[in-house]
Amino acid sequence: MAHDFIEVAASTDVGNVRQFNEDSIAFDPERGVVVLADGMGGHRAGEVAGRMATEIILSALQTEVAEFRSTANPHSPLRAVTKSINRANTAVFTAARTHPNYQGMGTTLALALFYDNRVTLAHVGDSRIYRLRDSRLQLLTRDDSLLRDQIELGLIAAADAAESHNRSLVTRALGIEASVSTHVRDDDALPGDVFLLCSDGLNDLVDDADIELILNSLRSNLPLAAGHLVQSAKDNGGYDNVSVILAKVRKAFPAASHAAWLKRLLGWLR
Repeated sequence: MAHDFIEVAASTDVGNVRQFNEDSIAFDPERGVVVLADGMGGHRAGEVAGRMATEIILSALQTEVAEFRSTANPHSPLRAVTKSINRANTAVFTAARTHPNYQGMGTTLALALFYDNRVTLAHVGDSRIYRLRDSRLQLLTRDDSLLRDQIELGLIAAADAAESHNRSLVTRALGIEASVSTHVRDDDALPGDVFLLCSDGLNDLVDDADIELILNSLRSNLPLAAGHLVQSAKDNGGYDNVSVILAKVRKAFPAASHAAWLKRLLGWLR
């Protein structure tokens, strides 16, 4: 799905083992929003948590994007993202406390919001955000996971991480507590950049070198690239749900270029 300044493609699959897909994806290229969640919890509660998070965040940003794009405050996107995540956290946390079947549910999160030649990135848990620039893949997030903590403390070698039983244990998730600490950063977004948001069902089974190779080979066809990434994870075992969102910057998008778009959007919201 392409808009004037950004092209988005996505793919999600239950994998080869799981009965339900607890991943959730949502995006709105016209407003420059992409969001991915990987839910957790029994009785399909993870599916509920992931879907709640993506739907609430997308809806909140769709409402707020017109307001922050009408101001000259460069911090508005950061505030909008943080506010939307907090709203989703409250909703998931409240649902988990009030519905017996949802107790203990939560979700990871990866989010990107594009505005004024910049991108605001946010994540919670072990869902990742990568950027392909000049044919080189770079991981832009740090996993909130027990395994990552153990590696950094020298308790386990990075080479042994794939065999660790702690691979799926996250140390932070949305909806588990009444408030959530979110990693939020602002970065540049250049024409030709490809941003990849993924659940751990991808990067646990497809190493970064292979992800880089796939994206470089298929960057001119994002839907095919997204499908190939998911299929690669399934070919390597597919023991988890796997989801990817690809967002490619098609051209520069300074804030001034949104004037006509903003006028049209405000008309829709009346």
